Amino acid sequence: MKSNASRLKTTHKDIEDLLLLNNINPYLNKTIKLELKMIKETLQDTNIDNIKPEILEYLVSKYTQYLLPNSGLGNTFLNLSENLFKSLALLRKNANFTACIDSKIDCELNLKEIPQQGISIETVIHHIIIKYLSDVPNYSSNYVPLNVIPPSLIPSILAKFACAIINPNLAYESYAGKAIEAEQLAISHIAKIIGFEPEKALGYFTSGGSSGNYWAIRCALEKAFPGWGKKGFKSFLDKEPVIIQSILGHYTNINAARLLGIGTDNVITVPTKQNFGICLKAFKLQMEKAIKDKKQVICIYLIAGCTDSFGVDDIKGVFDIREELCQKYSISKPHLHVDAAVGWIYGIFKNYSVNDNPLGFDLETIATIKSLNNLYSNLRYADSVIVDPHKHGFTSYTSSALIFKNKKDLLLLQKDLEETPYFTEDSFCSFPGAYTPETSRPADGPLMLLSNLYALGYEGYQTIIGYAIQQTNALKSKLEFNFSKSLQILNKDVPGTSTIWRFYPNGTDREKAHTRELFGTTQEDALFIQQINEYNYRLFLEAKSLRGNKTPILGYSNQVIIGKSGIPISGWKCIIFHPLVDINSIISHLINVFNNEN
Repeated sequence: MKSNASRLKTTHKDIEDLLLLNNINPYLNKTIKLELKMIKETLQDTNIDNIKPEILEYLVSKYTQYLLPNSGLGNTFLNLSENLFKSLALLRKNANFTACIDSKIDCELNLKEIPQQGISIETVIHHIIIKYLSDVPNYSSNYVPLNVIPPSLIPSILAKFACAIINPNLAYESYAGKAIEAEQLAISHIAKIIGFEPEKALGYFTSGGSSGNYWAIRCALEKAFPGWGKKGFKSFLDKEPVIIQSILGHYTNINAARLLGIGTDNVITVPTKQNFGICLKAFKLQMEKAIKDKKQVICIYLIAGCTDSFGVDDIKGVFDIREELCQKYSISKPHLHVDAAVGWIYGIFKNYSVNDNPLGFDLETIATIKSLNNLYSNLRYADSVIVDPHKHGFTSYTSSALIFKNKKDLLLLQKDLEETPYFTEDSFCSFPGAYTPETSRPADGPLMLLSNLYALGYEGYQTIIGYAIQQTNALKSKLEFNFSKSLQILNKDVPGTSTIWRFYPNGTDREKAHTRELFGTTQEDALFIQQINEYNYRLFLEAKSLRGNKTPILGYSNQVIIGKSGIPISGWKCIIFHPLVDINSIISHLINVFNNEN
């Protein structure tokens, strides 16, 4: 058998013969002539002696070990996985942050440059993976109630791990297999939880709540201006599109208005009440004014679980006003979108018997559950809802879904067949890539949620979230008891697992001070708010400096609510997703901080 070198030499001779033929035959195809010339030049630059197939075979063998075998997982992967898990166990110490593991790096490993030759996977585990997962808040522990980030439950972690191995792409059925069915099933379950009819609803998992909100507004544009996707700005030259939301609406909608060409000036904000819900009277005035000004309200954006306070807009009240004004002025109905990224999961309590109370919650928690059922039953009035299982669904990032009550709304976003020439094997109308913005979507979002839903069931979710609510109510009571003259809870009557509060210096009447912050309108009132904001942030920084490695990490928000002065009111926050957060430790820590300052 000829060696590669001898074969190359033979090829070289054949090409010379062809070029000679080319000189004889002037009618030889010009393209062939050019290719032959390029091949000859390449071969002239090639040192035949440097062609060493045994080296290439060795390197192929070396680096293809990083591929999984055709079946099973292989010993290499299993052994390395065990190595990784042992390292992760060391990383996750019993503390509020992951350990700072910065092993001594081999002198030949320069992390500022990609190595010319690959390093061992064991080295990658210790010097890359573990190194850069150090000093992260230990979200799976009970020390991190600082924000709406939950501990990931084991079923969802396993689902994410499995998806990384199998690697399905939900944008296209041929690439996703049965994972497509997992998404459809997850959407159906979510629809039932939030009060939509699963048979009529349709949705998909996306890359986060921001993406879902953006795409809901994109749908609103298509409903208001049919053909907008093709015609663009020309389709609404005669009317100015506007979005109406509360002043506490998520900033992603401002960005969506910017990206979609609506313009940030065309986002109309409405004041909120003390319960953080939109003021219906002000909303009606703003919507009616927009209609009279010949503007087209394309989307009404509401919140069901504000990120900090967990406040809920009056969805039914806004729905009724929309119906009234649209009938009065004979105009099309704007799309009603609800951001329930935080609060969607509270729908699990709809089937909980508060009279029998089978899980044994205390009376205050039962009252909270009743309040949640009253508020979140109104999600059914929305046209679309965004949910984040990576919050109260206890999955890892990212698991978010956008759901439309009427599947016809989602189909307004469907692309033309000509736009997707790559997808030819499946029926065009069935593959998700026809209507989703992404053409690459992992399956871990729906599979993580399904794994948790089936592993916990209604009882499991009701137990974990119900106990977290009970802990939150207890924290509010303990804060008021221990700081009776110096602390005001800002969301005392808002049901859920969030506690927002604000300290006032000794000698200040906290109730009068907070009333002044909410309703004061003078320059002096605005200055007073700023001074108390600065006081609280100084205390918060002091709390960080005094925090031990087992002290729960608390959060802080620069804008919890905005009073009549227009100045944002800041506050501390504790959001209990992990039901075993030590609230007594929080109280002790805050007492220490407050006494140090005063």
